[in-house]
Amino acid sequence: MKMRKRFTAFIVSFLMVLTMFGQVPVAKAAEEVNIDILQINDFHGALNEDGKNVGAAKLANELKKAKQNNPNTIILSAGDNYNGSPESNLLYGEPVAKFMKEAGIMYSAVGNHEFDWGMDKISKWEETSGIPFLAANIYDKKTNKPVEWADPYKIVELDGIKVGIIGLTTQETAYKTNPANVADIEFKNPSEVAREMVPKIKAEGADIVVLLSHIGAFQDSKTKEIKMEVPELTDVEDVDGIILGHSHQRVSGLVNNIPVVQGYKQGRALGKISFVVDKDTKKIVKKEASIDLLYSRPDTLSEDVTVKEMIAKDREKVAPILDEVIGKTVNELDHDRNDFTTSTLGQWTTDVMKKLDNADIAMTNGGGLRVNVPAGDITVGKMYEVMPFDNVLASFEMTGAQIKEAFENGIENQEIGSIQFSGVTVEYIKGAEKGSKVVKMTLDNGQEVDLNKTYKVVTNDFMAAGGDGFTSFKQAKALGETIAIRDALIDEIKNVKVIDYKKQDRLIAKEVKAPVKPEIKQEVKAEVKPEIKPEIKPQTGTYIVIKGDALYKIGKKYNVDWKAIAELNSLKNANLIYPGQRLSIPVK
Repeated sequence: MKMRKRFTAFIVSFLMVLTMFGQVPVAKAAEEVNIDILQINDFHGALNEDGKNVGAAKLANELKKAKQNNPNTIILSAGDNYNGSPESNLLYGEPVAKFMKEAGIMYSAVGNHEFDWGMDKISKWEETSGIPFLAANIYDKKTNKPVEWADPYKIVELDGIKVGIIGLTTQETAYKTNPANVADIEFKNPSEVAREMVPKIKAEGADIVVLLSHIGAFQDSKTKEIKMEVPELTDVEDVDGIILGHSHQRVSGLVNNIPVVQGYKQGRALGKISFVVDKDTKKIVKKEASIDLLYSRPDTLSEDVTVKEMIAKDREKVAPILDEVIGKTVNELDHDRNDFTTSTLGQWTTDVMKKLDNADIAMTNGGGLRVNVPAGDITVGKMYEVMPFDNVLASFEMTGAQIKEAFENGIENQEIGSIQFSGVTVEYIKGAEKGSKVVKMTLDNGQEVDLNKTYKVVTNDFMAAGGDGFTSFKQAKALGETIAIRDALIDEIKNVKVIDYKKQDRLIAKEVKAPVKPEIKQEVKAEVKPEIKPEIKPQTGTYIVIKGDALYKIGKKYNVDWKAIAELNSLKNANLIYPGQRLSIPVK
């Protein structure tokens, strides 16, 4: 017993001596850094609170609160910031630039609609907001180098951790803005550019790499599966997070163990990627993506006073124009730009275009009309919301074949919605492959469109330049451009004073059914019982949807009915399939 006490005392004394000389390792808890990346996308000038849009004042307050709660917060925009509201449009985006500066947004991707007013506005926005644009895959065609007005990437250091941010833009920008405005630049493959940029940014010391992109995605509300416009981005080595935009969707989750997020549209939600990083090793120990649906809790949101006052002052500048009541409509002029048919608003709009230009046919893209017009009074401000883009009438002399080509591109187009038109009734095969859709075009006078004859067609300058893939206009004979379409619609309302309009059946879908083979009856003797065979379920294969696919096209490839594919995959809308989607294919 005495020996044990002496031994214990010796050990204690020994440890005390070692401690004095710093020889005993003391356990140290790993220090962690919490980094949050918040994002908005496709704000489209939604400065005012309206419906699900919470408005810039409340949005700015939420962003400031997040920064206060965690100083290690980076706030980003995924592009399409300016064009879309009357206040922003009339002042060419200046109110949005001021809001973004006050809200603490650090960088922005370049959206396709950043080019709508020409490239000269981009430097002005950066000057007003102090927010650099990031774009690694936008190249100057003359120099074959990244454009000088944007940075390919930036590195931000937070509490010793370096976050690299690479900007990327959808290649669809080449035709989803006026092509004439982007004729001198090239949009290179985002995933290929990302593969080149990530090693460079890592070599400069980035511990975390995030892609800030104006590139779309969709997420299944039930399965939560995420389908990206450029799925290859998740295969790029050393990418730790991806911010998305362009498709106006709510997206959050992991793809290939990479957090991806898109915060809906018009400031209705905040996308968030969170990292927990070991400060010593600089390694990520936890990561996740989430969305804060601001529009679902408007009563809990407070307004930022500074932003509220800025918006009020800018509103005063344009109020005399926007608040003018120009007429009214008896019925709602409805429009769903993601639908695959013509709308009441689309038909009325093209009727006005056709009449104004004395054309045989009028066409406009469904995406150019943005909101419904409710029954009741119509203001100038509402017409700016309906048509935020400053497109003008463009007339052409087109052959029937060129007209048919335009309809082939505009009917059941999963990327752009449905073409809106006047002066003609179009019959098409539902689900048919592009080039084989249109079966008959009949003018309002009852004459069938002759593919070899020419007709006068009026459209907008966006489509005239090949926007949304309407390339047949570029081969047609141009007759000139005239009035801004929005102004033409405003003048029409002022003239008629009361609109009493009902939609017509202009786009008629036809389903082609397989011929029914005559039943061949065989005489069966009574004493012979029919053989009962066990049910054999059809074998299935798997197909990954690529850009430009349609069920009809996939069915033709596998020699199966497209309806069988739709039924096997429980597709509610056979027209809605997306790149990256896995489809089961019945194998014969």
